[in-house]
Amino acid sequence: MNGGDFDERLSRFLSDLESLPPEDPLPESSLLDLDFLLPSSFSSAKSSGFCDDSPFPLWSHLAAIGLSPSSLLRPLAAAMDLSSPHTSLLTARVYLSLILTPSAPVLSLFSPLAFISLLSSLRQALKPLPSPPSPDCQRKRKQGRAPRGKLRVDDAPNVGDLLPTVLGLLDSVLSRIRLDSLPDGVKSLVETIVAILSSSASDQHGLSDVCFRILFSVVSRHEQGFQTAIAVEVLRALGRVVLSSPLKSALRTSTISFVACKIASLARENGEIRKALVYFPRYLASNAPERAEPRAATVDAILEVVRAFEKDDRIGFAEYVVKMTQGKWQLRLLAADLILGLLTSLPDPLGACESLEGSSCWGMKCLKALLLRCSDSMAGVRARALTNMAQVIEILSRDARNSACLQEGVAFGNAKFNERLRKRCLDEKAAVRKASLFLITRSSSLMGSPIDNLVLKTIGSSCMDPLVSIRKAAMSAISEVYRRFPDEVVISEWLHAVPRLIADNETSIQEECENFFLELLLDRISQASHVSISDATKDLESIIPEGVLTLLKGICDGEVLPCVKKICTSLGKKKKLKPSIAISLENIISISESLYLRNCISIERWTAPIGAWQLLSEVSLFTPKAVHWKFLHHHWKLLDKAKGGKGGATDGEGPNSISWGRDRVSLLQTISNVSLLLSPMDASDLAADLLKQIDEFNMHLSEVDAHVKALRTLCKQKALSPKEGDELIGKWVHQLLSGAQNILESYMSKLSETVKTDSFFTPQRDRRKRKDESASSKLLSQAITAAFTIGSLVLIYPSADLHGIVPLLHTMITSGKSVAETTKLVGVTVSVKERAPSLYIQSWVAMGKICLVDDKLATLYIPLFVQELEKSDCAAVRNNILVVMADFCVRHTALVDCYIPKITTALRDPCEVVRRQTFILLSRLLQRDYVKWRGALFLRFLLSLVDDSEKIRSLADYLFGNILKVKAPLLAYNSFIEAIFFLNGCNAHSGQSEAPEKVSQLFSLSGKDEKARSKRMHIYVSLLKQMAPEHLLATSAKLCAEILAAASDGLLSIDDVAGQSVVRDCLHILACKEMRIQSSKASDTAEMDDEGGDYGGAAGATVLAAKGRVVTQVAKKNLVQHAVPIFIELKRLLESKNSPLMGSLMDCLRVLLKDYRKEIDEILVADKQLQKELIYDMEKYEAAKAKSTVAEAMANPQQNQNVLSPADRAVSATSIFVKLSEKLGSGGKIGSAVADAAAEVTAKSVLREANQSTSRKGTVLPSKSIPRVRFSGDARGSDGAAAQQAHVLQSLRRRKMFESDDED
Repeated sequence: MNGGDFDERLSRFLSDLESLPPEDPLPESSLLDLDFLLPSSFSSAKSSGFCDDSPFPLWSHLAAIGLSPSSLLRPLAAAMDLSSPHTSLLTARVYLSLILTPSAPVLSLFSPLAFISLLSSLRQALKPLPSPPSPDCQRKRKQGRAPRGKLRVDDAPNVGDLLPTVLGLLDSVLSRIRLDSLPDGVKSLVETIVAILSSSASDQHGLSDVCFRILFSVVSRHEQGFQTAIAVEVLRALGRVVLSSPLKSALRTSTISFVACKIASLARENGEIRKALVYFPRYLASNAPERAEPRAATVDAILEVVRAFEKDDRIGFAEYVVKMTQGKWQLRLLAADLILGLLTSLPDPLGACESLEGSSCWGMKCLKALLLRCSDSMAGVRARALTNMAQVIEILSRDARNSACLQEGVAFGNAKFNERLRKRCLDEKAAVRKASLFLITRSSSLMGSPIDNLVLKTIGSSCMDPLVSIRKAAMSAISEVYRRFPDEVVISEWLHAVPRLIADNETSIQEECENFFLELLLDRISQASHVSISDATKDLESIIPEGVLTLLKGICDGEVLPCVKKICTSLGKKKKLKPSIAISLENIISISESLYLRNCISIERWTAPIGAWQLLSEVSLFTPKAVHWKFLHHHWKLLDKAKGGKGGATDGEGPNSISWGRDRVSLLQTISNVSLLLSPMDASDLAADLLKQIDEFNMHLSEVDAHVKALRTLCKQKALSPKEGDELIGKWVHQLLSGAQNILESYMSKLSETVKTDSFFTPQRDRRKRKDESASSKLLSQAITAAFTIGSLVLIYPSADLHGIVPLLHTMITSGKSVAETTKLVGVTVSVKERAPSLYIQSWVAMGKICLVDDKLATLYIPLFVQELEKSDCAAVRNNILVVMADFCVRHTALVDCYIPKITTALRDPCEVVRRQTFILLSRLLQRDYVKWRGALFLRFLLSLVDDSEKIRSLADYLFGNILKVKAPLLAYNSFIEAIFFLNGCNAHSGQSEAPEKVSQLFSLSGKDEKARSKRMHIYVSLLKQMAPEHLLATSAKLCAEILAAASDGLLSIDDVAGQSVVRDCLHILACKEMRIQSSKASDTAEMDDEGGDYGGAAGATVLAAKGRVVTQVAKKNLVQHAVPIFIELKRLLESKNSPLMGSLMDCLRVLLKDYRKEIDEILVADKQLQKELIYDMEKYEAAKAKSTVAEAMANPQQNQNVLSPADRAVSATSIFVKLSEKLGSGGKIGSAVADAAAEVTAKSVLREANQSTSRKGTVLPSKSIPRVRFSGDARGSDGAAAQQAHVLQSLRRRKMFESDDED
């Protein structure tokens, strides 16, 4: 472009400016001309004689025509205020370019109004632009020459191109102007730049860098005025960006980085900016969102900024966070997260490197504050504090120097810490229980002594928690404690807690149980495979790895052993059992024998370490090649010799008789497991030896099964074909059955002869009777063993011939029933039940095993078993018959199904063992669907929840809270109403079947006494905890419709005790906290447990929150439309009958309507009297509750006031009530109660001081401090004055006092 064109445009612009009205904006043509004249757009200026460094010609031409540079401000400002974003931005670019021209009169061109208009044009550019015309329309548009002095539309720059240019010019202009006279202008500038930074245009056109440069320029310049105020504005605006931006957006990251790097570097050199920066993380903390993910992102942002602080500023912020732990629940929750970040991200938080005292270190203060939050009133805060404490311990304990500081600050292992852990493990919120177990897992490494036994048992009980995640956490916690402290108490609790989880419904828990068992038990035992003894070895404990002998002893426990067998079977099938385990056990047994022989003690009295043979019998099934036959044969002969030397282990003589019997059984099982590897000669010798011992019928009953099974295994393994094996088994089975039959017949004959002899001889023959009894005791022992052996033989060979044995057993089990019926018959009837109770019991067991393999006999004898179960007075008989009936349910399900109600009566048996056995057997049948949850079975099972035995209650809690919750989730809901009538012994419900009176009383918890009522409520609460919110809502409606409505309509009588109990229970259930449906508080929903169902993460929390709101709305609708009318009708009926249920009804209504206090007028519009009474009761209840709360809060502080001086006591009392007001609130009933308590304490303190002052001898108060009392008489000390004073006091005492309604 040439110079002529420049002059032409300049002259045209000047003429347009002169003719422009004062208030009109500069036309677009003039703007384009002026934009053309600027150096930035005049590309060939230097060729026309205009240079960028030379003065801009416009200023001289304006002076020539008599116009000042300020004459451009009004038209330019008006043009920047136009609504068109393109025009306003073009004007802004021209305006800023004019200021930047050489020799520009900056003071004349810059004005506050023009600067505000400039910022307005920038904000207008952020508004959505109209969609651009399509390409086809642009091609159809006439491509004629543009009018004179105007550019074509295609030549004009768009808004997207103008905005980066204007911002760049603004950044340059800020270095030439001063904004200290424009405080509002600075604030507007910051808000505008931050708005651009937060807009979509920032990402599209890359404006973030220039925006941050502008903000940095605003903050960094010293001449901009009060820097602290400016920095505060900038940081506050950037804080809003951080809080409102998406969590993982580039804008959020760059903003935080700008503050942490750029602003923080300025703050290190400038104290004014440092003051503002220190409060930036506090601003973020005070405005942090409540939701979990945004809150966590805010914590990360705060920590990134704090890490850029100087040391003193970090300490100051840490102290601020400690104060946050005493604020509202949102701040306490955020403070718990901040403490975790501060302690784990900042250097040397506990002062270990600087050797600071624990009390003066900021990290120790944070640690103690976090520990206090572990007992917070809000469940979400408790859970978060416990989890964060665990993470702090895990991270800081990696440095040995921090471990001592942690031990000092937290005081792990002391009584207070243990009590806090125990309470948290029993917390009502699942998230808190899980977090406390996580803390135990992480803190076990810092505990200097073993964990408290009470806490240990609490962890063990948590392994039976209904929630899967808590069971996993408890299993990890107790296993970690076991790793740290493998003493006898911990090992015992671990064995009772972890192995039983192999029966859990959750597959993942079963796998973890197997892994822990393999690591902590089997792998530890396998370490003994290479142990050897030396001449200096004195005992086994000194060379065996620590805890191995305790583990072996513990697995022999009756509750642990079945779980160990199941785990070993599962691990063996997965091929995880190593041969080294069997080698270690063999080595332990051999070393124990060698040490015993070294001490020159008789080998007959030696027993292997308890549990070694037991575990070897389980492991050898899957590792038979690791066990040597020579070792087994040696110990088989040794145990057999020891048995013979003691005269038989069945006598129970000697301290080791039980151990011998147990070891022989396990050894036989081990031999059976490795029998396939035996040589034919060894197998034949062993089989002959086994058969000989069985045929003698003098073994302990526990050994019989092992011998029979081992003999059967040998025959099958060594036979050439299965048919040959069955023939071999059949031969010795018939041989043994024949021998057993002969022994039983001999005993019965001997018993009959003895009875006849006793009947015909005179009492003088007692000496001969004693000789006969001693001679027949051996025969009785053989008869008992023979009866048991018959059952064992029948199970392994069902086709055996029993024609002679069944009548004999029938005679024995029915011998006692004919005594009363045949007293006149010739001869004498023998009662085996009275003469030989043990034989009587084993006869029932043998008959039961025979019926298991014979359907025809089972059909005949099952009624006899049921009859004996009902009438027998022997607990052992009842217990064995229950086991037999459970087997019948599996083998003959259809035959036993009709007798299930009679079997369930054993749940109320007077013997605890029988009750527990019944519960376990029926539970297993129910899980395997051999028995169905129908009829009264479920209702009778409910009473196990309140059984007198703690073990049965624990099993019942696990069944209802864990198994049934998965297998039959609607069972509690469907049977709830029926359960209320059943437990109260009321037959008014349509679904309640009438049972015999004796059975009804047996399973009834009816009664008005507190014990029966508390048991019923415990059952109700246990069922309510299994229900979802929608089922609670439906249950509430059913309670109102089927019980309360029936009572108000007369269908349910409230005149008898049963009906009253049903209605009272219904009202108590409706008022209990488990029935109340509320939307969870934000703190608890934020910390939801992972057992929340099929939802997960933030989306799951949103869905559950929405679901909770819907249920809450439906609950309110149900209350207003259905429940309240029923309550009103029932209240009128109870009033007419003057029923004692009125109190329960009013308490229930008060609880139900206290959340709708403001809507009571609308809800109870049909009964104004009830409305007034209910409001009065609510006020009385709230006042009483407020007083009790304040009294409880004052209890501890007031105990310490007795040791204070009067002045300190007054200050202490004041601080106590200030703290109470902050903690409990200063409004409503609480505030009034706090004020009343404070006034009462103050009055008592004043009176106490006055009494003490007057009673002190030698101390005279100044006259001005004693209130003067004017007497009516002249003589103040006369008797008349004293009498008149007494008269006045008596009149005051007689005056009627009007107390407030709020007083108790």
